[in-house]
Amino acid sequence: MPGFGVLKIRTSVLEHGQSRYEIFGRHVRGTVVVVPSTPNGGPVIPTAVRVRFGVAQGSASWSAPRSDEPIVHGVRIHGYTDVINPRTVSPRDHFLASDAVARSDSGRTRRVPDGARALTEAAVVAVVKHWHRRDDRALLVRAAARSSAADRVRYEDREIARLQAELRMVRDARAAARRCISQVASLVRRRQPSVQPPATGAARVLFVGPDGVPMGTLTVREKEVDVLSGRVVYKVEGGRVRGTFTVGPDLYDYSQAIPQGIYISYGRPVSGTSPRACADEPSVNGVQLSGGWAHGRRSDDITPTSPDHLPAQVRLGPTTSTSAPTATSQRASAVLRALALHYLARPDAGALRIAAGKERAGVTAAAARERLGRLRKQDALLTSRLRRHRARRQEHLGLLIDPGSALAVEPTPLRLPLNQAA
Repeated sequence: MPGFGVLKIRTSVLEHGQSRYEIFGRHVRGTVVVVPSTPNGGPVIPTAVRVRFGVAQGSASWSAPRSDEPIVHGVRIHGYTDVINPRTVSPRDHFLASDAVARSDSGRTRRVPDGARALTEAAVVAVVKHWHRRDDRALLVRAAARSSAADRVRYEDREIARLQAELRMVRDARAAARRCISQVASLVRRRQPSVQPPATGAARVLFVGPDGVPMGTLTVREKEVDVLSGRVVYKVEGGRVRGTFTVGPDLYDYSQAIPQGIYISYGRPVSGTSPRACADEPSVNGVQLSGGWAHGRRSDDITPTSPDHLPAQVRLGPTTSTSAPTATSQRASAVLRALALHYLARPDAGALRIAAGKERAGVTAAAARERLGRLRKQDALLTSRLRRHRARRQEHLGLLIDPGSALAVEPTPLRLPLNQAA
C-alpha cells in the first residue's frame, strides 16, 4: 500500500480477551480495540473479530463517545467494524459499514470520507493481521469465549426449550397421522349406517344477521341426498333468496378419517368437476352468486350469528369473479349459517360424514402417509438440532468452570509496516 508508510503500535491486553492497540502513523493516531466475536449459535471459541474505535467505558452504547478515538486525516473515527475473518482480511472486505462513522466534536456523525476510509482500512487490516499472529491469541479467544459463556448458556437454554416444544408438537402430529391411518383402515371395514332419503315436505328456516336481528324465513326443500359424498342439495326460496345450495362435510379435510367441518356450494356441483363449478346457482337480493364456503375441521363453532362474514362471489367469467355488494354479502352469510345449522341438525348427519369418509378413504390414507413421512424427517432434523444445542451448552458451561490462564497486561511497543496489510 504505497504512500501509507509505517504504523507504530503499542499493545496491551484488556479484560474479556480484548486487545488494545495504540496506533501512530502518518495522518493516523489513536486507539483501536480488537474484540474476538462470535454470534449466538456461532463457534463456541470465536474465529472472527470486530475492531472497536476508541476505549469504551463499561457497557457504553454505540452512540456514546469513546476516549482516544482514532484521528485519521483529521477525521475522528467512531464506532466499530463489521465482523472480520482475521485469516483472510483485506481492504476489499468492506468492513467499514454503517457502524463506523466520522464523528464531530459536537456529536454529529457522517460517512467516513474516502481518504480517511482508505487509511483506516489499511490500519485495521494491519492491526488484525498482527493480532492473528500473536502468541497469546489462543488465550485471548478463550478468555473472550469465557466472558460471554453465561449469555451463551442462556441462549442455548432458550433454543433447547423452543426445540423441545416444537418436537413435542411434531411427535403429537406424528401420533395423529398414525391414528388417522389406523382409523381409515377401520372405517373401510365399518358398515355404513343408514341415511335418510330426501324429505318430501318443506322446512321453514329462520335466518338472522350477526347482530341477531331476523332477516327473513327460508323455505327449504331437500332435492337430493348424495350418500357417497355425504352432501344434501337444497332448493331454497324466501327472504329475497332463490335457488340451489349444496351442503356437506368439508371437502378439503384429509386430516381425519371422518371429515368434519362444513362446505356449502352456491348451486349444485357438476359431477366430475371442481365444487366451484355449479349449476342452478342461487340469487340473493337479485344477484347471482357462485363459489362456496369452506369451514374446515370442525362445525361446533357455527351459530346463527357466527361467523359473521362469509364468502359471496359474483362470477365474471369461467375463472374470474368479484365480491358481491355488501348488503348481498351480509344476507348470503346469514343464509349460509342457517343452512349449515339445518344440515347439522339432521339425525343422520353422522352417517353422512361416515359415507364421505368411506368415499375418500384412499386419498385420506395417502395424505396421512405423506404427512407421516414428512413429520419423521422433521423429527429427525429437530432431534439433531436439539442434540447439537445441548452439546454446545455443555461446552459453554465448561468454559465457565475452567478459569483458564492469566494473561499478560504490560504494553508492548512495536513497529508495524502498513504494507503488510496488502
